Amino acid sequence: MSYASEEDVIRNGGTSMQKVISGDSQEEDQTNSDVFSGAHALHIIETLEDEHAFRLEENSLKQILLSPEFVDKKVSIISVAGAFRKGKSFLLNFFLRYLNADVSDRNGGTWLDKQGPLTGFSWRGGSERETSGIMMWSKPFLVKNSKGEEVAVLLMDTQGAFDSQSTVKDCATIFALSTMLSSTQIYNLSQNVQENDLQHLQLFTEYGRLALESTDAKPFQTLLFLVRDWSFPYEAEYGFSGGENLLERRLQITDKQHPEHQQLRQHIRSCFDRISCFLMPHPGLEVASSSHFCGQIKDIELNFQKELKVLIPHLLDPENLVLKRINGQEITCRELLEYFRVYINIFQDEDLPEPKSMLMATAEANNLAAVSSSKAHYMKKMEEVCGGDAPYIDAGTLDQEHERCLNEAVHMFKSARKMGGNEFSLQFLERLNSDIEEQYENFKKVNNGKNVFRSMFTPLGLFVSIVCGYLCQEFFQMIGIDSLANMCFLIIWMLIIALSTYMYSVYSGKVREARIAMDNAVLYAWNNFLASLTQQGMHRAIDVGHRIAQVYTHMHLLLCQ
Repeated sequence: MSYASEEDVIRNGGTSMQKVISGDSQEEDQTNSDVFSGAHALHIIETLEDEHAFRLEENSLKQILLSPEFVDKKVSIISVAGAFRKGKSFLLNFFLRYLNADVSDRNGGTWLDKQGPLTGFSWRGGSERETSGIMMWSKPFLVKNSKGEEVAVLLMDTQGAFDSQSTVKDCATIFALSTMLSSTQIYNLSQNVQENDLQHLQLFTEYGRLALESTDAKPFQTLLFLVRDWSFPYEAEYGFSGGENLLERRLQITDKQHPEHQQLRQHIRSCFDRISCFLMPHPGLEVASSSHFCGQIKDIELNFQKELKVLIPHLLDPENLVLKRINGQEITCRELLEYFRVYINIFQDEDLPEPKSMLMATAEANNLAAVSSSKAHYMKKMEEVCGGDAPYIDAGTLDQEHERCLNEAVHMFKSARKMGGNEFSLQFLERLNSDIEEQYENFKKVNNGKNVFRSMFTPLGLFVSIVCGYLCQEFFQMIGIDSLANMCFLIIWMLIIALSTYMYSVYSGKVREARIAMDNAVLYAWNNFLASLTQQGMHRAIDVGHRIAQVYTHMHLLLCQ
């Protein structure tokens, strides 16, 4: 059956959703148009078909995950994967409709009743593949879980497997990536759970099975077998109940089975924390065969609508919402970005990665996520101490605050649950220290820029030099040494030109090289000559003052007698 495609396409046209369906678009209600305003599907992993490789669209992913509203929220990722032309994107659009519905419509069960074309992820009928890669909805949905925490829910769609353009490696890579990155993987099947479906699942999850040799945790979380167009409700009824009945029979291990079949079922059970099954009825002939079908609810069979109202609210219910965990650690949107980067790099190799490489890649992503969170903590604390809005503080206090924030960041990194062991984490701890020292230099520059005396240090030094040069000139003229007086006159004009150039650079932003050179020259002269001379002069002045005070006191005593 081919009533909907599994791929989704980025919409163009700014804040308004582009229509991706034909037919009576005038019937789309205003509410459906408004809720999608500004949000659309984004390519996050793109297929390079000529090279049979994949590329991470990092800017698109950052746009989704690093938005200030979501960056530090825990995340739940629902992904749909399976064979092509089996209605994956069609299904995801009902998730969108539910998540965008009013609370009253959700609670009342009327969220599906609004008429209008089905919009969101791009879908269409037919037998040919439409797009490729992995897509994600551009705006996460904030949902409170059973603990009252706000969780960012992400919807992810994948290109269909086993089409005429994709190799087995392409199919395995897409499915493996979506399974590794999702918290709930929906395995979209047609009509039944067959042996070849289980064999494909075994291939796609091979990395997870072998990773278990180095960790006690199961590599993947929740797997839902979604059987579409189930035609045998007299054997197993629609929904979860019938699905569990079917799944128990399909995954049952008996003595009569071939060892290969037994191993296959043991493997699948060993890779996921939880496995369930849901049986969906056929959506109707109008959906399957009409070229004019555009997603109108009135054209969909009531049984299909009824089961949608069971499946989607169940998966998104706060009690059932599955948070993304890796190595037992709940991750945030910021950390999820690191896992995307690491996992896509694995699949850049010519062959699918060795099982050990997946484990090490997961350990690397663990540590990179810990580095990112710890560094963000350091930046936040230092911004409070000496950020753009904070006043100038002295260098000693700044060093103390830096050490305090650094120790907190290091403690945060060491306390995070990470794979790979302590020795593996040392290189990432060194990277954290290096990154923080680099940021500290930037904070020092910002803080020094707030010091009015420091900003006037070079101009003041040049001005004092001019005054000293003028006094020397007058002195040499007075005693008749004209050659030295003329030399002082020349030096004075050179200093005046230097001071003028410096002030021009400060206010115009030009000739920065000359300003930096003058800063370094004045600082060098101060550190190597003037500071010691000034210190000696101050000591002598204090000594002379002390002697004068003694003489004055002695004379005062004599007069009093």
